[in-house]
Amino acid sequence: MKRLTLLTIAFVMMSGAASALDFTRIASEHSFRNFIADRTLVDDFGGTLVFAGNGGIAGRKDRSTVTGGWVWNNGALCHRTRLDGITVETDCKHLYLRGNTVVMQQKRGLSTEEIWTLRQ
Repeated sequence: MKRLTLLTIAFVMMSGAASALDFTRIASEHSFRNFIADRTLVDDFGGTLVFAGNGGIAGRKDRSTVTGGWVWNNGALCHRTRLDGITVETDCKHLYLRGNTVVMQQKRGLSTEEIWTLRQ
């Protein structure tokens, strides 16, 4: 019985690893600029976000204006985001890309994820 349980756990873990392989990590500023910068990201609620090539951030969230700035630091996108001028987030995120889906994982890949769609 223990052997069956261990095999089941191993199978489930391998299944998750396989789906994670579908995404490519954006680990360099060069890749970030090529695939993400200056393109509009859209969330499930219609919010938008643009990481401009000049280091600025712009967009809309609900009825608020999103602004801020970003830098690339040690394999992560580090940014300060403001809603209507009030700082709401300062974080460094790991980015993953599959097709037009972008996953941002907070705290340098150690926390929750946000999913965005690249507008074509």
